[in-house]
Amino acid sequence: MAAIKSYTDIEQSKKLAEILPLESADMYIDCTNPYYIHTELKHIEHFDSEHYPCWSLAVLLNIINNNYYTSLYHDGVAWNIEVTHHDNVKDKHSVYAGTPIDACVAMIERLHELKML
Repeated sequence: MAAIKSYTDIEQSKKLAEILPLESADMYIDCTNPYYIHTELKHIEHFDSEHYPCWSLAVLLNIINNNYYTSLYHDGVAWNIEVTHHDNVKDKHSVYAGTPIDACVAMIERLHELKML
């Protein structure tokens, strides 16, 4: 059985750091030892080339859920996240990806591009 990612990787974290408030991250990656994930953000004053914020699946879903009804499921082939805007049920978006984290990151990127986040 394949392992499922439980937090954003460095590349995803770099992208999300440009979109989301850094305070929304619930952990960070120590790039000097990328296998070491800190879950207490108070250890660093700011993020730099050695410390990248990262987000768990729960936090990513919470960010999306702030404005959207969200459905995340595996259809037998890939993970799909579908969102419907709270104020306009006809405003729907869907993204497929290999993992739930990848699907959430792709959805956040799409919503940001559409200026809907």
